[in-house]
Amino acid sequence: MTVTAEHLHCRLRGYSPQPTVATVEVLRLDPMDRARRALRHLGLCWGGAVVSVFIPVAHFFLVPGFFLAGIVFLVMDLRTPQLVQAARGTCPDCGADQALDIVGRWRGSAEIACRHCHRMLRVEPMEA
Repeated sequence: MTVTAEHLHCRLRGYSPQPTVATVEVLRLDPMDRARRALRHLGLCWGGAVVSVFIPVAHFFLVPGFFLAGIVFLVMDLRTPQLVQAARGTCPDCGADQALDIVGRWRGSAEIACRHCHRMLRVEPMEA
């Protein structure tokens, strides 16, 4: 397993003209780790489909739903090379230091809401 963590320094923009700095911890997954993760999610969904067979009436919806969800998760996990582990920054508008609500796949930037002032913030990479 060769998951590597990388700390990225990003710019955090809000309505204030002066942006602040955010730190995003990104996990880089190699193809084998992606495959393991995808197969684990597929197994969980298909296991849910097997268990749902025994639920009267609901099994008409749950079994196909879990089956399709497993395939969707499989494709998404195989196409996810980077995951956000944690993110932290200071809101440029209200000055509150906080954990940023960035979850899932890292696409190079993200839009989130401040937990304190509820204004939209944009996390974007710093230019070199």
